[in-house]
Amino acid sequence: MELIYQITNELWKKILNWMKEEKNQERFLWVCFGISLLPLLALSFFNHPVMDDFNYGILTHRAFMENKGLGFVIPVLQAAVQRSVNLWHSWQGTFSFAVIGALRPSIFTEKLTFTHTFILLALLITGMVYFSKIVLHRILGLSRHAAMIVAILVMTLCIQYVPVGLEAFYWWIGSIGYTGLFGVMLVLFAKLFLSKYEKRISAKRMAAMTALAFLLSGGMYPILLLTAVLMVLNLLDILIGKQYDKTMKIQTAAMNVIFFAGFILNVAAPGNRRRQSNFDPRTPLEAIYKSYTKSIDYLFECTNVIIALVMIGLFVYMLYKLKDTKFSFRCPFMFTLVSYSMVVVMWVPAIYAVRFISGGRYYNILYYGVIMFYTANVIYYAGWLRRQYEKCGTQVQKLIRDAAPVLMGVLGIFCVVLGFLKINIVTDLEEITSATALKSMVYGEAQVYHQEIKEREAMYNDPNIREVEVEEVTYRPELLYFGTLTPDPDESRNQAMCDYYDKDYMVKLVPEEEEGAEEEASEETGDSEDAEKGEDE
Repeated sequence: MELIYQITNELWKKILNWMKEEKNQERFLWVCFGISLLPLLALSFFNHPVMDDFNYGILTHRAFMENKGLGFVIPVLQAAVQRSVNLWHSWQGTFSFAVIGALRPSIFTEKLTFTHTFILLALLITGMVYFSKIVLHRILGLSRHAAMIVAILVMTLCIQYVPVGLEAFYWWIGSIGYTGLFGVMLVLFAKLFLSKYEKRISAKRMAAMTALAFLLSGGMYPILLLTAVLMVLNLLDILIGKQYDKTMKIQTAAMNVIFFAGFILNVAAPGNRRRQSNFDPRTPLEAIYKSYTKSIDYLFECTNVIIALVMIGLFVYMLYKLKDTKFSFRCPFMFTLVSYSMVVVMWVPAIYAVRFISGGRYYNILYYGVIMFYTANVIYYAGWLRRQYEKCGTQVQKLIRDAAPVLMGVLGIFCVVLGFLKINIVTDLEEITSATALKSMVYGEAQVYHQEIKEREAMYNDPNIREVEVEEVTYRPELLYFGTLTPDPDESRNQAMCDYYDKDYMVKLVPEEEEGAEEEASEETGDSEDAEKGEDE
């Protein structure tokens, strides 16, 4: 026993010594982060296209099926643009989103559906890592390792506690325009901040920022509006600022012209007016006021004890790491107001147009915004306190240093007590996205669902079968299932799948004893939606 104790003790000392180096701390967190993603990536191999995936992919899938070999590339791209044009006239002006939505990888074969999750996670992770690298490392002056440690913590919270994981990483149409373009937006913002910091825009960066700006100008409205606000603020600051040369002013103005050309093309679409006729919009001022009030409620609603503990730990970590930065961290309350207003901006389009937030995909990006708001303010206030400490006299600084161990001990005890009282291991574990994915696979729900849908897709892709009738799936994995065929052959989802797979008739069979229950559930859903709208009004 003594030998085992000695070996364990020596091993523990080596681990602690290894973890003292910042680069090793980063490596350790990257390994943990990668492991946490494995269940999400594994579950993607059981995923299948659903809902509007078919609607958006009708033309591109047909173009692929009608053109063999490499000759399919141009027709598929043309079909994606045509889908965007059709949507612009009939539903909404999100032209770039429509093109991306129509080009989902699984239009070529359902076997590629797993790539949806890989792409969506890659876009979000790339955006957050690049944003952290530029803002924290290049601009604030933190070490690259410290910047990546912060990025990993933020990404973990965003991914593992996302409100609706299905619409974040598995449903292509519901995810790419929100989670996907959110990551793209972060890359653009980082490049804008870096350009202001360096007071120059290289030709390569100008081309990249212009392309990203135009892509976002045809995206979904919460991301579009936030991008527009930042683009305008950035332009005004550069035009007014004497530290920026004429070339940079012209470059920024040109980039804004291209962005707002796409912005106008998006919001002026005839489809927007047709869609808007179904709703009674608020006035702009009312929408802004309601967005502030509702976003504050959501801020507390989506914050759990895990997020609070991570932010406390990050605050302490930043108090130490920001000692070598030159940033002044002035006017912290103003920073809080401005940064929170950036989160509120994403609420405005829905509150203005339809009076409420619809869809988990929308709540997902609002949640990302909340986490980034918390992180930004934790870092900013830690930096501000650090600057205040540096302004103190030698005796006051010594007093603070002597009191630091006691303060850290009290804070540590508070965190332990808070965690003990508020964390429910069973309940809180089920909220983690990776745990939900793992549960679906361990219980066999994902495997059964996958096998049943594969059998259906074999029928869907059989040209000799013109009429398809299927039963309800046995299981509905929480992160995968989002509807299938309905009992009504004339319902839009059924018609879209008929067009997609070139069938005459597709329907879901419902046992007679379940028909009444399904109709009652439908009525209850409608009542609840009406009630939600009433509350929002």
